[in-house]
Amino acid sequence: MKRMLLWCVGLPLLVHAQTEDMKCYVTLEGGVQMVLQQPVADTSKANLVRVFKQKGYEIDGVVHLVAEVIECVPLAATFSLADAKKQDEIQPR
Repeated sequence: MKRMLLWCVGLPLLVHAQTEDMKCYVTLEGGVQMVLQQPVADTSKANLVRVFKQKGYEIDGVVHLVAEVIECVPLAATFSLADAKKQDEIQPR
């Protein structure tokens, strides 16, 4: 009975917690453009901008925050912008 109760209570939480790995082509403070990835539950454009603008990337010991989110796609998808495609191909993860 306990297991059934835990399953009934926990299932909605698991369904709600599903995330999708997204990658975004971004511009960091200082003008560097790169691809960052992050699992997110809400893939709306507004949420992706909010989530990725909270991220930073370390370059030479200095963390540069995301200044602009240019394009976002699911991790397995291909960017539509040529510069984003090129960066995605050459950037190690």
